[in-house]
This record gives sequence, C-alpha cells and structure tokens, in this order.
Amino acid sequence: MLTLNSLRMNHIFIFGVVIFASLLLTVKSSSAQNSRDDLHNGPLIHNFGQHVDLPNAAFKTNTDMVYKVVFEIFQALGDPTGPHMRLETAARFVNLHAHAGVPPENIQLAIVLHGGGTQTALTNEAYRKRHNVDNPNLPLLNALSDVGVNIYLCEQSRIFSGTGADEVAAPVKSALSAMTAIVNLQAEGYHFLTYQTTGF
Repeated sequence: MLTLNSLRMNHIFIFGVVIFASLLLTVKSSSAQNSRDDLHNGPLIHNFGQHVDLPNAAFKTNTDMVYKVVFEIFQALGDPTGPHMRLETAARFVNLHAHAGVPPENIQLAIVLHGGGTQTALTNEAYRKRHNVDNPNLPLLNALSDVGVNIYLCEQSRIFSGTGADEVAAPVKSALSAMTAIVNLQAEGYHFLTYQTTGF
C-alpha cells in the first residue's frame, strides 16, 4: 500500500527524471548545432585559424566597428613541430570576424612577441639548430603579415635569449621592448589582449 511519503518520493523521482531528460536534450541539441564538423577555413587566412560560425549567438557581433587589437604572445612553444597556439588564435580572430561580416580593413591586428614567443620568429635555419625541424610558425607568420597584421619582436627578449638579429624571419619587425610596443599601440587605440593560460 502506497503511503503519502512514498507518493511524494515517486513524484520527486519522476520530476528529477524529467529535468535530467530535458538537460540531455538541451546538450544534445547544442552539440548538434555546432561541432568540429562545422569548422570553417578562411576566408582571409587559409589552413590556419579555423573557427565556428554562430549567426544566432546572443551577443551580436558589431560588423561596423573597427577591431584594433594587439595580441601579446610570451608563452613557450608547446609542440615545436606545430604552430604556436597563440598565433593560431590571432588567425582565428581575423577569420571569424571576417566571416561574420566585418570588412577586412576594419580588422587591424598587431602581435607582440617576447619571452617564449621569441622562438616563433626564427628563420628555418635558426629554428632547425634548436629544434631539428623547420619553423612551423613561418607559414602562419607570413599569412598573418599578408593580411596586414604587424608582428613585432621584443629586442630585449631576442638579445637575452641569445638570438642573433640575422636569425629573425622577414615578416617580423623589431621593437625596443614588448613593453614599449604594447604601450605605444594602446596609445594608438589598440585594445590589449593577452592570455595567461592555454585555451582558445
């Protein structure tokens, strides 16, 4: 015979099952909308900076705004045989905003390399001496430069790391220091974007 307490427990259990099922459907629906199969390549930088299109995102992208951003890259290389994750992030920034409808001339990026990021700026010959492979960052650095991204290397980091001036690849420009470049770029209206941890 069912008691009042057992009926209450049954109702609570059924309610919990319904809520759990609803959550599962929500997660399934979200994952169905966007997955790794939805990754886009380009439109400005190809083979790098893949991204997902989110036309129905709650936060609407302002396609009329000028996006002036300076990326700081100081993290050490993760895998020396692949491009630096932060350079990929910069390429993703270019591509996803262009794909969203921001005119290319309104995507104005600068990259400041220092610390561990210095290694990404090496010529193939200099990189091979240190890692026994060609520099996998060079194609990406060239691609970024081709779409107007200015790439600066902290001369303090270069010198303290024992890197010769002739070991720096062509797309990269020298700056007195990362601090100098970042402060000046901010004064010119660039928004400072840095990452203390890994991730997108």
